[in-house]
Amino acid sequence: MLHRFKNKNIVLLPVVVLVLLLTYTLAVAKTLAMRNDYLSLKKEEEQSKHHSQQLSLLYKKEASLDSLLQTLNLGNTSMENNLLRRINREAEKNAVTVIDFDSPHVFEAGGTSFITFKVVFRGNFAAILKTLYTLEIQSRFGEIVHLKFTKQKNFRTAKHFLDAEVFIQKLE
Repeated sequence: MLHRFKNKNIVLLPVVVLVLLLTYTLAVAKTLAMRNDYLSLKKEEEQSKHHSQQLSLLYKKEASLDSLLQTLNLGNTSMENNLLRRINREAEKNAVTVIDFDSPHVFEAGGTSFITFKVVFRGNFAAILKTLYTLEIQSRFGEIVHLKFTKQKNFRTAKHFLDAEVFIQKLE
């Protein structure tokens, strides 16, 4: 009887291995392949959501830049005309006088051209600073690279006034 039991075990062991192999090939392998497909599709879905969010952000940014261009009233004119128009608007708003606006000085170095505008304002200190802040930060025509205040006296009226010499530089 022991011999018969041993023969059954010898036959049963390859049958169990065969059943396990069949089970793996017919059920488990397909399930694992489907799971991998599911994970890759889930990843693509997340990426497409991310792309749509980026696209909507870009549309919002484009709309805000378009509105900024409309508020700055920038047409197809040159940068110098746009800067002069903005300077006059801000000077009028802050009660500052534009004394001098020179033509731009262009300097090229290393493939970069530096365009520098010289402007002279006359007015009180706070009004000149407000005007300069608006020109540099809000208008984005360039950065102020030089600022020189000069207090002068008009001897005919015996009044003092403040002049500000400003260099606005734009890199292209």
